[in-house]
Amino acid sequence: MGRNNAKNKLVREAVWKFNQFPSRSIARYILAEYGGLFNNSLDNALCAVRYVRGKKKGGSDKFTPDNRVISPPDNIQIPETWRRIDIPYQLGEGKWLILADAHIPFHERKPLEEAIKYGKKISCTGIFMNGDMQDCQAVSYWPSVIRKNFMGEVNAVVEFFAYLKQQFPKRKKVYKPGNHEYRLPRFYAAQCPDLINSPLAAMESLLDFERWGIEFLDYFQIVMAGKLPILHGHEIRMISRVVNPARGLALKAKTWALCSHFHTTSEHTGTNLKGEYLTTWSTGCLCDLHPEFCKYGNDWNQGFAIIEVDRKGDFEVQNKRILPGGKVV
Repeated sequence: MGRNNAKNKLVREAVWKFNQFPSRSIARYILAEYGGLFNNSLDNALCAVRYVRGKKKGGSDKFTPDNRVISPPDNIQIPETWRRIDIPYQLGEGKWLILADAHIPFHERKPLEEAIKYGKKISCTGIFMNGDMQDCQAVSYWPSVIRKNFMGEVNAVVEFFAYLKQQFPKRKKVYKPGNHEYRLPRFYAAQCPDLINSPLAAMESLLDFERWGIEFLDYFQIVMAGKLPILHGHEIRMISRVVNPARGLALKAKTWALCSHFHTTSEHTGTNLKGEYLTTWSTGCLCDLHPEFCKYGNDWNQGFAIIEVDRKGDFEVQNKRILPGGKVV
Protein backbone atom coordinates (compact mmCIF):
# COMPACT_ATOMS: atom_id res chain seq x y z
CA MET A 1 0.00 0.00 0.00
CA GLY A 2 1.41 3.40 -1.01
CA ARG A 3 1.92 6.24 1.43
CA ASN A 4 -1.01 8.24 0.02
CA ASN A 5 -3.32 5.22 0.15
CA ALA A 6 -2.30 4.56 3.75
CA LYS A 7 -2.94 8.19 4.68
CA ASN A 8 -6.33 8.15 2.97
CA LYS A 9 -7.33 4.94 4.73
CA LEU A 10 -6.36 6.34 8.15
CA VAL A 11 -8.22 9.58 7.55
CA ARG A 12 -11.36 7.82 6.31
CA GLU A 13 -11.37 5.53 9.37
CA ALA A 14 -10.92 8.51 11.70
CA VAL A 15 -13.74 10.43 10.03
CA TRP A 16 -15.97 7.35 10.20
CA LYS A 17 -15.27 6.85 13.92
CA PHE A 18 -15.57 10.53 14.90
CA ASN A 19 -17.96 11.86 12.28
CA GLN A 20 -19.90 13.80 14.92
CA PHE A 21 -16.90 16.09 15.60
CA PRO A 22 -15.67 19.14 13.69
CA SER A 23 -12.98 18.58 11.06
CA ARG A 24 -10.36 20.41 13.11
CA SER A 25 -10.94 18.15 16.14
CA ILE A 26 -10.52 15.05 13.98
CA ALA A 27 -7.39 16.54 12.43
CA ARG A 28 -5.87 17.05 15.90
CA TYR A 29 -6.54 13.41 16.71
CA ILE A 30 -4.91 12.29 13.45
CA LEU A 31 -1.93 14.55 14.07
CA ALA A 32 -1.43 13.10 17.58
CA GLU A 33 -1.60 9.50 16.34
CA TYR A 34 -0.01 9.69 12.88
CA GLY A 35 1.74 13.06 12.75
CA GLY A 36 4.70 11.78 10.76
CA LEU A 37 2.50 10.91 7.79
CA PHE A 38 1.35 14.53 7.61
CA ASN A 39 4.74 16.17 8.25
CA ASN A 40 3.43 17.03 11.74
CA SER A 41 1.32 19.76 10.21
CA LEU A 42 -2.20 20.38 11.51
CA ASP A 43 -3.04 22.14 8.27
CA ASN A 44 -2.09 19.06 6.22
CA ALA A 45 -4.19 16.79 8.43
CA LEU A 46 -7.11 19.23 8.29
CA CYS A 47 -6.95 19.38 4.49
CA ALA A 48 -7.04 15.58 4.36
CA VAL A 49 -10.09 15.44 6.62
CA ARG A 50 -11.91 18.08 4.62
CA TYR A 51 -11.04 16.29 1.40
CA VAL A 52 -12.57 13.04 2.68
CA ARG A 53 -15.65 14.96 3.82
CA GLY A 54 -15.98 16.62 0.42
CA LYS A 55 -15.21 20.10 1.75
CA LYS A 56 -12.82 22.59 0.20
CA LYS A 57 -9.89 24.26 1.91
CA GLY A 58 -10.91 27.54 3.45
CA GLY A 59 -14.51 26.50 3.87
CA SER A 60 -16.43 26.65 7.14
CA ASP A 61 -15.33 24.15 9.78
CA LYS A 62 -18.91 23.71 10.92
CA PHE A 63 -20.18 20.34 9.88
CA THR A 64 -23.46 18.50 10.20
CA PRO A 65 -22.71 14.79 10.56
CA ASP A 66 -23.96 12.67 7.68
CA ASN A 67 -23.08 9.00 8.10
CA ARG A 68 -23.90 8.42 4.43
CA VAL A 69 -20.85 10.41 3.41
CA ILE A 70 -18.34 7.95 4.91
CA SER A 71 -18.99 4.24 4.58
CA PRO A 72 -17.58 1.91 7.26
CA PRO A 73 -14.32 0.08 6.51
CA ASP A 74 -14.55 -3.34 4.93
CA ASN A 75 -14.18 -6.43 7.13
CA ILE A 76 -14.56 -4.76 10.52
CA GLN A 77 -12.94 -6.99 13.16
CA ILE A 78 -12.65 -7.12 16.93
CA PRO A 79 -9.87 -4.67 17.93
CA GLU A 80 -6.47 -5.93 19.04
CA THR A 81 -6.18 -6.44 22.80
CA TRP A 82 -3.80 -4.39 24.94
CA ARG A 83 -3.55 -7.24 27.45
CA ARG A 84 -0.01 -8.13 28.46
CA ILE A 85 1.01 -11.77 28.52
CA ASP A 86 3.05 -12.59 31.61
CA ILE A 87 5.10 -15.77 31.34
CA PRO A 88 6.17 -17.36 34.66
CA TYR A 89 9.91 -17.52 35.26
CA GLN A 90 11.37 -20.94 36.13
CA LEU A 91 14.11 -21.02 38.77
CA GLY A 92 15.19 -24.52 37.88
CA GLU A 93 16.49 -27.48 39.84
CA GLY A 94 18.60 -27.08 42.99
CA LYS A 95 18.69 -25.28 46.34
CA TRP A 96 17.59 -21.65 46.19
CA LEU A 97 18.26 -19.01 48.83
CA ILE A 98 15.21 -16.72 48.98
CA LEU A 99 15.92 -13.17 50.17
CA ALA A 100 13.25 -10.48 50.34
CA ASP A 101 12.20 -7.24 51.98
CA ALA A 102 15.64 -5.91 52.88
CA HIS A 103 14.46 -2.40 51.93
CA ILE A 104 18.04 -1.21 51.39
CA PRO A 105 19.24 1.25 52.74
CA PHE A 106 16.86 0.56 55.66
CA HIS A 107 18.13 -3.00 55.99
CA GLU A 108 19.54 -4.78 59.03
CA ARG A 109 23.12 -5.82 58.36
CA LYS A 110 23.34 -8.76 60.78
CA PRO A 111 20.24 -10.68 59.59
CA LEU A 112 21.13 -10.07 55.94
CA GLU A 113 24.65 -11.31 56.56
CA GLU A 114 23.41 -14.40 58.43
CA ALA A 115 20.99 -15.30 55.64
CA ILE A 116 23.82 -15.11 53.10
CA LYS A 117 26.11 -17.16 55.34
CA TYR A 118 23.42 -19.83 55.59
CA GLY A 119 23.11 -19.93 51.81
CA LYS A 120 26.85 -20.47 51.54
CA LYS A 121 26.76 -23.13 54.26
CA ILE A 122 24.26 -25.27 52.34
CA SER A 123 26.01 -24.58 48.99
CA CYS A 124 22.91 -23.07 47.45
CA THR A 125 22.47 -23.34 43.69
CA GLY A 126 21.26 -19.78 43.30
CA ILE A 127 19.91 -16.69 45.02
CA PHE A 128 16.42 -15.39 44.31
CA MET A 129 15.62 -11.88 45.54
CA ASN A 130 11.85 -11.77 45.90
CA GLY A 131 11.11 -8.07 45.88
CA ASP A 132 11.60 -4.93 47.99
CA MET A 133 15.34 -5.38 48.22
CA GLN A 134 15.52 -1.64 47.46
CA ASP A 135 13.22 0.70 49.35
CA CYS A 136 12.97 3.56 46.80
CA GLN A 137 11.94 5.86 49.65
CA ALA A 138 13.17 8.92 47.77
CA VAL A 139 10.62 8.45 44.96
CA SER A 140 7.73 7.43 47.21
CA TYR A 141 4.46 9.36 47.26
CA TRP A 142 4.47 9.12 51.05
CA PRO A 143 5.87 12.09 52.98
CA SER A 144 8.85 11.42 55.23
CA VAL A 145 10.93 13.26 57.80
CA ILE A 146 13.93 11.27 56.57
CA ARG A 147 15.96 13.15 53.98
CA LYS A 148 15.26 11.82 50.51
CA ASN A 149 18.40 10.83 48.64
CA PHE A 150 17.74 8.56 45.68
CA MET A 151 21.35 8.30 44.50
CA GLY A 152 22.36 7.42 48.06
CA GLU A 153 19.89 4.52 47.92
CA VAL A 154 21.22 3.45 44.53
CA ASN A 155 24.80 3.49 45.84
CA ALA A 156 23.82 1.35 48.83
CA VAL A 157 22.12 -1.22 46.60
CA VAL A 158 25.14 -1.33 44.26
CA GLU A 159 27.39 -1.98 47.27
CA PHE A 160 25.13 -4.85 48.29
CA PHE A 161 25.26 -6.29 44.77
CA ALA A 162 29.05 -6.11 44.86
CA TYR A 163 29.05 -7.95 48.21
CA LEU A 164 26.64 -10.58 46.88
CA LYS A 165 28.81 -11.17 43.82
CA GLN A 166 31.85 -11.50 46.06
CA GLN A 167 30.10 -14.11 48.23
CA PHE A 168 28.53 -16.02 45.32
CA PRO A 169 30.77 -15.37 42.29
CA LYS A 170 29.51 -18.37 40.31
CA ARG A 171 25.97 -18.78 41.61
CA LYS A 172 22.93 -17.75 39.59
CA LYS A 173 21.25 -14.62 40.90
CA VAL A 174 17.70 -13.55 40.01
CA TYR A 175 15.96 -10.33 41.07
CA LYS A 176 12.22 -9.78 41.01
CA PRO A 177 11.01 -6.23 41.79
CA GLY A 178 8.34 -5.76 44.44
CA ASN A 179 5.94 -2.96 45.23
CA HIS A 180 8.74 -0.72 46.56
CA GLU A 181 10.76 -1.03 43.34
CA TYR A 182 7.53 -0.27 41.50
CA ARG A 183 7.70 3.18 43.05
CA LEU A 184 10.27 4.12 40.40
CA PRO A 185 8.16 3.64 37.22
CA ARG A 186 5.16 5.04 39.09
CA PHE A 187 7.24 8.13 39.91
CA TYR A 188 8.11 8.54 36.22
CA ALA A 189 4.44 8.12 35.27
CA ALA A 190 3.45 10.95 37.62
CA GLN A 191 6.42 13.31 37.27
CA CYS A 192 7.94 12.63 33.84
CA PRO A 193 5.87 10.21 31.72
CA ASP A 194 8.23 10.58 28.74
CA LEU A 195 10.80 8.55 30.70
CA ILE A 196 8.56 5.55 31.43
CA ASN A 197 9.83 3.49 28.51
CA SER A 198 13.26 5.05 28.31
CA PRO A 199 16.12 2.56 28.82
CA LEU A 200 18.09 5.37 30.47
CA ALA A 201 15.57 5.57 33.31
CA ALA A 202 14.84 1.85 33.80
CA MET A 203 15.87 0.30 37.10
CA GLU A 204 17.96 -2.34 35.33
CA SER A 205 19.99 0.47 33.77
CA LEU A 206 20.36 2.48 36.96
CA LEU A 207 21.60 -0.51 38.95
CA ASP A 208 23.45 -2.21 36.08
CA PHE A 209 22.20 -5.72 36.87
CA GLU A 210 24.23 -7.25 34.04
CA ARG A 211 27.48 -6.03 35.62
CA TRP A 212 26.66 -7.90 38.82
CA GLY A 213 25.50 -11.06 37.04
CA ILE A 214 21.88 -10.61 38.16
CA GLU A 215 18.90 -11.42 35.98
CA PHE A 216 16.22 -8.76 36.43
CA LEU A 217 12.61 -9.92 35.99
CA ASP A 218 9.52 -7.97 35.06
CA TYR A 219 7.19 -6.27 37.52
CA PHE A 220 4.40 -8.57 38.77
CA GLN A 221 5.96 -11.65 37.14
CA ILE A 222 5.18 -14.94 38.85
CA VAL A 223 8.20 -17.15 39.54
CA MET A 224 8.03 -20.93 39.67
CA ALA A 225 10.30 -23.06 41.84
CA GLY A 226 9.35 -26.32 40.19
CA LYS A 227 5.63 -26.65 40.91
CA LEU A 228 5.67 -23.92 43.57
CA PRO A 229 4.47 -20.43 42.56
CA ILE A 230 6.40 -17.61 44.24
CA LEU A 231 5.02 -14.08 44.48
CA HIS A 232 6.22 -11.01 46.24
CA GLY A 233 2.73 -10.71 47.73
CA HIS A 234 1.41 -7.38 46.46
CA GLU A 235 0.30 -8.99 43.18
CA ILE A 236 -2.72 -10.51 44.93
CA ARG A 237 -4.89 -7.77 46.35
CA MET A 238 -6.27 -7.88 49.88
CA ILE A 239 -4.48 -10.92 51.31
CA SER A 240 -5.80 -11.12 54.85
CA ARG A 241 -3.44 -11.17 57.84
CA VAL A 242 -6.14 -12.64 60.06
CA VAL A 243 -4.53 -15.72 61.69
CA ASN A 244 -1.41 -15.20 59.52
CA PRO A 245 -0.41 -14.08 55.99
CA ALA A 246 0.12 -17.66 54.81
CA ARG A 247 -3.52 -18.47 55.48
CA GLY A 248 -4.59 -15.33 53.65
CA LEU A 249 -2.42 -16.40 50.71
CA ALA A 250 -4.03 -19.86 50.75
CA LEU A 251 -7.52 -18.37 50.54
CA LYS A 252 -6.54 -16.29 47.52
CA ALA A 253 -4.14 -18.61 45.66
CA LYS A 254 -6.08 -21.84 46.24
CA THR A 255 -2.88 -23.79 45.70
CA TRP A 256 0.51 -24.19 47.37
CA ALA A 257 2.43 -20.93 47.10
CA LEU A 258 5.06 -18.78 48.80
CA CYS A 259 5.13 -15.01 49.20
CA SER A 260 7.11 -12.28 50.94
CA HIS A 261 5.87 -8.69 51.43
CA PHE A 262 4.30 -9.19 54.87
CA HIS A 263 7.58 -9.31 56.82
CA THR A 264 6.26 -12.26 58.81
CA THR A 265 7.31 -15.91 58.86
CA SER A 266 4.16 -18.03 58.67
CA GLU A 267 2.84 -21.32 57.31
CA HIS A 268 -0.62 -22.70 56.62
CA THR A 269 -1.58 -26.22 55.51
CA GLY A 270 -4.95 -27.36 54.24
CA THR A 271 -6.16 -30.56 52.60
CA ASN A 272 -8.33 -30.68 49.48
CA LEU A 273 -10.90 -33.31 48.47
CA LYS A 274 -8.17 -35.38 46.82
CA GLY A 275 -6.29 -35.62 50.10
CA GLU A 276 -3.47 -33.41 48.86
CA TYR A 277 -1.62 -31.15 51.26
CA LEU A 278 -1.69 -27.57 50.02
CA THR A 279 0.78 -25.58 52.09
CA THR A 280 1.44 -21.86 51.77
CA TRP A 281 4.26 -19.83 53.28
CA SER A 282 5.13 -16.20 53.92
CA THR A 283 8.73 -15.24 54.61
CA GLY A 284 10.22 -12.86 57.14
CA CYS A 285 12.03 -9.64 56.24
CA LEU A 286 15.63 -8.42 56.40
CA CYS A 287 14.91 -4.78 57.16
CA ASP A 288 14.49 -2.51 60.17
CA LEU A 289 11.62 -3.92 62.24
CA HIS A 290 10.62 -0.48 63.51
CA PRO A 291 10.73 1.96 60.56
CA GLU A 292 9.52 5.55 60.69
CA PHE A 293 6.03 4.73 59.36
CA CYS A 294 5.44 1.75 61.68
CA LYS A 295 7.45 2.19 64.87
CA TYR A 296 5.47 0.00 67.25
CA GLY A 297 2.82 -2.71 67.31
CA ASN A 298 3.72 -4.67 64.17
CA ASP A 299 4.36 -8.42 64.23
CA TRP A 300 7.30 -8.47 61.83
CA ASN A 301 10.29 -10.75 62.18
CA GLN A 302 13.58 -11.33 60.40
CA GLY A 303 13.74 -14.32 58.09
CA PHE A 304 14.42 -15.93 54.71
CA ALA A 305 13.72 -19.25 53.01
CA ILE A 306 15.43 -22.16 51.31
CA ILE A 307 13.59 -23.94 48.49
CA GLU A 308 14.96 -27.19 47.13
CA VAL A 309 13.60 -28.26 43.73
CA ASP A 310 14.18 -31.70 42.18
CA ARG A 311 14.20 -32.62 38.51
CA LYS A 312 10.49 -33.55 38.60
CA GLY A 313 9.53 -30.11 39.92
CA ASP A 314 8.74 -31.34 43.42
CA PHE A 315 9.92 -28.97 46.12
CA GLU A 316 10.75 -28.65 49.79
CA VAL A 317 10.51 -25.34 51.66
CA GLN A 318 12.51 -24.44 54.76
CA ASN A 319 11.05 -21.21 56.11
CA LYS A 320 13.77 -19.79 58.37
CA ARG A 321 13.56 -17.22 61.15
CA ILE A 322 16.49 -15.17 62.42
CA LEU A 323 16.48 -14.55 66.16
CA PRO A 324 17.51 -11.16 67.59
CA GLY A 325 21.01 -12.45 68.32
CA GLY A 326 21.45 -13.60 64.71
CA LYS A 327 20.83 -17.33 65.18
CA VAL A 328 19.02 -18.98 62.28
CA VAL A 329 16.21 -21.35 63.32
